[in-house]
Amino acid sequence: MKFDHLKDLPKAESLLAMEILWQSLSQNPTEDLTPPWHQQVLAARLERLQSGQENCLPWDQAKERLRTLTRQTPSH
Repeated sequence: MKFDHLKDLPKAESLLAMEILWQSLSQNPTEDLTPPWHQQVLAARLERLQSGQENCLPWDQAKERLRTLTRQTPSH
C-alpha cells in the first residue's frame, strides 16, 4: 500500500482523510496497538530503574539538559 500521494492532497482533503482514520482507530479503543516488544523494552527499562542501574531526571531538568545539548550541537 502506498501513501505518497497523501502529502499532495489539498488541506481540506487531508483533514478529511485524517478524520476518517481517527474515527476508524477510535472505534475500538481497547484494541492493543502496541507491539509486544514495546512492553519488553519498557519492562527492561523499569527493571534497570528499580535496581539503581538507571536514574531519572525531573522533567524540568531533562528539558534544560536537552536545550543545552541542542545549543552545543552545530546546525546542519
